[in-house]
Amino acid sequence: MKITKIFLLSLLPFLSNGQNADAVIEKYLDATGGKDKIEEVNSFKYNRSYVANATTDYDEEVVIVGDKNQLSRKKTLLKRDFYYVLNGNQGWIKIPMGSPDKKVTYSTKDLSGKELTELAVEVKDGVLPFVNYEEKGYKLTSPVSATTVDGKAVTKLSIEKSGLKREYYFDNTTGLVTREVLIENGITHTMDYTKYDTTPIGVKLPVAYTYINTKDKRKTNVTTKWTFDKPAEGIAFTK
Repeated sequence: MKITKIFLLSLLPFLSNGQNADAVIEKYLDATGGKDKIEEVNSFKYNRSYVANATTDYDEEVVIVGDKNQLSRKKTLLKRDFYYVLNGNQGWIKIPMGSPDKKVTYSTKDLSGKELTELAVEVKDGVLPFVNYEEKGYKLTSPVSATTVDGKAVTKLSIEKSGLKREYYFDNTTGLVTREVLIENGITHTMDYTKYDTTPIGVKLPVAYTYINTKDKRKTNVTTKWTFDKPAEGIAFTK
Protein backbone atom coordinates (compact mmCIF):
# COMPACT_ATOMS: atom_id res chain seq x y z
CA MET A 1 0.00 0.00 0.00
CA LYS A 2 2.80 2.41 0.92
CA ILE A 3 4.66 1.67 -2.34
CA THR A 4 1.48 2.24 -4.32
CA LYS A 5 0.96 5.66 -2.69
CA ILE A 6 4.54 6.68 -3.40
CA PHE A 7 4.15 5.59 -7.03
CA LEU A 8 0.91 7.57 -7.42
CA LEU A 9 2.46 10.64 -5.84
CA SER A 10 5.37 10.43 -8.26
CA LEU A 11 2.91 10.43 -11.16
CA LEU A 12 1.00 13.53 -10.04
CA PRO A 13 3.32 16.13 -11.65
CA PHE A 14 3.14 14.33 -15.00
CA LEU A 15 -0.62 13.95 -14.81
CA SER A 16 -0.93 17.63 -13.94
CA ASN A 17 1.22 18.64 -16.90
CA GLY A 18 -0.87 16.48 -19.21
CA GLN A 19 -4.06 18.06 -17.92
CA ASN A 20 -2.62 21.56 -18.37
CA ALA A 21 -1.57 20.69 -21.91
CA ASP A 22 -5.04 19.36 -22.66
CA ALA A 23 -6.58 22.60 -21.39
CA VAL A 24 -4.32 24.72 -23.61
CA ILE A 25 -5.12 22.61 -26.67
CA GLU A 26 -8.82 22.66 -25.83
CA LYS A 27 -8.76 26.47 -25.70
CA TYR A 28 -7.03 26.56 -29.09
CA LEU A 29 -9.62 24.24 -30.65
CA ASP A 30 -12.45 26.35 -29.21
CA ALA A 31 -10.85 29.54 -30.58
CA THR A 32 -10.43 28.06 -34.07
CA GLY A 33 -13.69 26.14 -34.24
CA GLY A 34 -11.64 23.01 -34.74
CA LYS A 35 -13.05 20.84 -31.98
CA ASP A 36 -14.51 17.61 -33.42
CA LYS A 37 -13.46 18.77 -36.91
CA ILE A 38 -9.67 18.59 -37.04
CA GLU A 39 -9.74 15.03 -35.71
CA GLU A 40 -11.90 14.02 -38.67
CA VAL A 41 -9.49 15.43 -41.24
CA ASN A 42 -7.52 12.60 -42.78
CA SER A 43 -6.74 14.06 -46.20
CA PHE A 44 -5.86 17.63 -47.09
CA LYS A 45 -3.79 19.87 -49.34
CA TYR A 46 -1.96 23.11 -48.83
CA ASN A 47 -0.27 25.46 -51.27
CA ARG A 48 2.48 27.70 -49.94
CA SER A 49 4.63 30.47 -51.35
CA TYR A 50 8.00 31.18 -49.75
CA VAL A 51 9.22 34.70 -50.51
CA ALA A 52 12.51 36.13 -49.30
CA ASN A 53 13.14 38.22 -52.43
CA ALA A 54 15.93 35.84 -53.43
CA THR A 55 16.60 33.30 -56.17
CA THR A 56 15.67 30.62 -53.66
CA ASP A 57 12.01 31.73 -53.52
CA TYR A 58 9.70 28.84 -54.34
CA ASP A 59 6.12 27.57 -54.30
CA GLU A 60 5.04 24.31 -52.73
CA GLU A 61 2.00 22.06 -53.09
CA VAL A 62 1.58 19.28 -50.52
CA VAL A 63 -1.13 16.63 -50.60
CA ILE A 64 -1.56 14.18 -47.72
CA VAL A 65 -3.80 11.09 -47.68
CA GLY A 66 -3.47 9.76 -44.16
CA ASP A 67 -5.25 6.43 -44.37
CA LYS A 68 -3.01 5.34 -47.27
CA ASN A 69 0.22 6.80 -45.87
CA GLN A 70 0.59 8.93 -48.99
CA LEU A 71 2.24 12.30 -49.46
CA SER A 72 2.98 14.28 -52.60
CA ARG A 73 5.14 17.41 -52.39
CA LYS A 74 5.75 19.53 -55.47
CA LYS A 75 8.32 22.29 -55.15
CA THR A 76 8.43 24.84 -57.94
CA LEU A 77 11.76 26.64 -58.09
CA LEU A 78 12.77 28.83 -61.04
CA LYS A 79 9.74 27.51 -62.95
CA ARG A 80 10.89 23.90 -62.54
CA ASP A 81 8.92 21.30 -60.59
CA PHE A 82 10.57 18.89 -58.17
CA TYR A 83 8.48 16.03 -56.73
CA TYR A 84 8.83 14.18 -53.42
CA VAL A 85 6.43 11.26 -53.14
CA LEU A 86 5.54 8.78 -50.40
CA ASN A 87 3.24 5.91 -51.31
CA GLY A 88 2.82 3.42 -48.49
CA ASN A 89 6.28 2.18 -47.58
CA GLN A 90 7.92 3.41 -50.80
CA GLY A 91 9.11 6.88 -51.74
CA TRP A 92 11.09 8.73 -54.39
CA ILE A 93 12.15 12.12 -55.68
CA LYS A 94 11.65 13.23 -59.29
CA ILE A 95 14.15 15.80 -60.53
CA PRO A 96 13.57 17.76 -63.77
CA MET A 97 16.28 17.28 -66.38
CA GLY A 98 17.34 19.15 -69.50
CA SER A 99 16.67 22.67 -70.73
CA PRO A 100 13.62 24.52 -69.38
CA ASP A 101 12.53 25.44 -72.93
CA LYS A 102 12.16 21.80 -73.95
CA LYS A 103 9.80 19.03 -72.90
CA VAL A 104 10.53 18.14 -69.29
CA THR A 105 11.96 14.74 -68.48
CA TYR A 106 12.60 13.48 -64.97
CA SER A 107 15.28 11.54 -63.19
CA THR A 108 13.80 9.39 -60.42
CA LYS A 109 15.67 8.39 -57.29
CA ASP A 110 14.42 6.32 -54.36
CA LEU A 111 14.34 8.03 -50.98
CA SER A 112 16.51 6.79 -48.14
CA GLY A 113 15.03 5.07 -45.09
CA LYS A 114 15.49 8.25 -43.07
CA GLU A 115 13.68 10.33 -45.69
CA LEU A 116 10.82 7.82 -45.83
CA THR A 117 10.48 7.99 -42.05
CA GLU A 118 10.39 11.79 -42.07
CA LEU A 119 7.61 11.88 -44.67
CA ALA A 120 5.65 9.20 -42.80
CA VAL A 121 5.88 11.31 -39.63
CA GLU A 122 4.54 14.30 -41.56
CA VAL A 123 1.58 12.24 -42.74
CA LYS A 124 0.79 10.95 -39.26
CA ASP A 125 1.11 14.40 -37.67
CA GLY A 126 -1.74 15.68 -39.83
CA VAL A 127 -2.86 19.30 -39.90
CA LEU A 128 -1.95 20.03 -36.28
CA PRO A 129 0.70 17.75 -34.70
CA PHE A 130 -0.19 18.77 -31.13
CA VAL A 131 -3.80 17.60 -31.43
CA ASN A 132 -3.91 14.06 -29.95
CA TYR A 133 -0.14 14.28 -29.71
CA GLU A 134 0.19 11.14 -27.60
CA GLU A 135 -1.58 9.03 -30.22
CA LYS A 136 0.92 10.38 -32.74
CA GLY A 137 3.84 9.20 -30.63
CA TYR A 138 4.76 12.50 -28.98
CA LYS A 139 5.36 13.08 -25.29
CA LEU A 140 5.58 16.21 -23.19
CA THR A 141 9.22 17.13 -22.61
CA SER A 142 8.71 19.85 -19.98
CA PRO A 143 5.93 21.35 -17.89
CA VAL A 144 3.53 23.71 -19.62
CA SER A 145 4.93 27.13 -18.77
CA ALA A 146 4.25 30.86 -18.99
CA THR A 147 6.53 33.09 -21.07
CA THR A 148 6.32 35.95 -23.59
CA VAL A 149 6.66 36.33 -27.35
CA ASP A 150 7.20 39.86 -28.63
CA GLY A 151 5.91 41.21 -25.33
CA LYS A 152 2.70 39.13 -25.37
CA ALA A 153 1.88 36.69 -22.59
CA VAL A 154 1.87 33.14 -23.97
CA THR A 155 1.82 29.55 -22.77
CA LYS A 156 4.56 27.23 -24.02
CA LEU A 157 3.87 23.59 -24.87
CA SER A 158 6.80 21.31 -25.75
CA ILE A 159 6.48 17.84 -27.28
CA GLU A 160 8.99 15.42 -28.80
CA LYS A 161 9.31 12.08 -30.57
CA SER A 162 12.29 10.29 -32.13
CA GLY A 163 14.54 13.34 -31.87
CA LEU A 164 11.93 15.66 -33.41
CA LYS A 165 11.14 18.54 -31.04
CA ARG A 166 8.21 20.90 -31.35
CA GLU A 167 7.42 23.97 -29.29
CA TYR A 168 4.13 25.84 -29.47
CA TYR A 169 3.44 29.26 -27.97
CA PHE A 170 -0.26 29.90 -27.38
CA ASP A 171 -1.45 33.49 -26.98
CA ASN A 172 -3.11 33.71 -23.56
CA THR A 173 -5.73 36.16 -24.84
CA THR A 174 -6.80 34.57 -28.13
CA GLY A 175 -5.81 30.96 -27.48
CA LEU A 176 -4.17 30.82 -30.92
CA VAL A 177 -0.62 29.67 -31.65
CA THR A 178 1.49 32.76 -32.18
CA ARG A 179 4.84 30.98 -32.62
CA GLU A 180 5.91 27.45 -33.54
CA VAL A 181 9.46 26.14 -33.24
CA LEU A 182 10.64 22.91 -34.85
CA ILE A 183 14.04 21.47 -33.95
CA GLU A 184 15.27 18.71 -36.25
CA ASN A 185 18.72 17.47 -37.28
CA GLY A 186 20.36 20.24 -35.26
CA ILE A 187 18.49 23.02 -37.09
CA THR A 188 15.91 25.25 -35.39
CA HIS A 189 13.00 26.40 -37.57
CA THR A 190 10.87 29.27 -36.23
CA MET A 191 7.45 30.25 -37.57
CA ASP A 192 5.75 33.43 -36.28
CA TYR A 193 2.11 33.39 -37.32
CA THR A 194 0.75 36.74 -38.47
CA LYS A 195 -2.68 35.85 -39.86
CA TYR A 196 -5.40 33.25 -39.40
CA ASP A 197 -8.36 32.74 -41.70
CA THR A 198 -11.44 30.52 -41.67
CA THR A 199 -11.08 27.57 -44.04
CA PRO A 200 -13.96 25.96 -45.99
CA ILE A 201 -14.45 23.38 -43.20
CA GLY A 202 -15.13 26.18 -40.72
CA VAL A 203 -11.81 25.96 -38.89
CA LYS A 204 -9.40 28.88 -38.48
CA LEU A 205 -5.90 27.98 -39.59
CA PRO A 206 -2.75 30.07 -40.10
CA VAL A 207 -2.50 31.48 -43.62
CA ALA A 208 0.52 33.77 -43.20
CA TYR A 209 3.71 33.62 -41.16
CA THR A 210 7.34 34.64 -41.14
CA TYR A 211 9.91 31.86 -41.18
CA ILE A 212 13.59 31.69 -40.29
CA ASN A 213 16.01 28.88 -39.46
CA THR A 214 19.42 28.71 -37.83
CA LYS A 215 21.11 27.34 -40.97
CA ASP A 216 20.63 30.04 -43.60
CA LYS A 217 19.17 32.71 -41.27
CA ARG A 218 17.09 34.21 -44.07
CA LYS A 219 13.73 35.71 -43.10
CA THR A 220 11.02 34.40 -45.39
CA ASN A 221 7.37 35.42 -45.73
CA VAL A 222 5.07 32.45 -46.20
CA THR A 223 1.44 32.38 -47.32
CA THR A 224 -0.79 29.28 -47.23
CA LYS A 225 -3.99 28.18 -48.94
CA TRP A 226 -5.76 25.12 -47.48
CA THR A 227 -7.91 22.63 -49.43
CA PHE A 228 -10.02 19.88 -47.86
CA ASP A 229 -12.50 19.02 -50.62
CA LYS A 230 -11.08 16.22 -52.80
CA PRO A 231 -7.48 17.28 -52.07
CA ALA A 232 -5.91 14.31 -53.90
CA GLU A 233 -7.89 14.82 -57.10
CA GLY A 234 -5.51 14.73 -60.08
CA ILE A 235 -2.54 13.63 -57.95
CA ALA A 236 -0.65 10.51 -59.10
CA PHE A 237 1.31 8.70 -56.40
CA THR A 238 3.28 6.81 -59.03
CA LYS A 239 6.77 6.96 -60.53
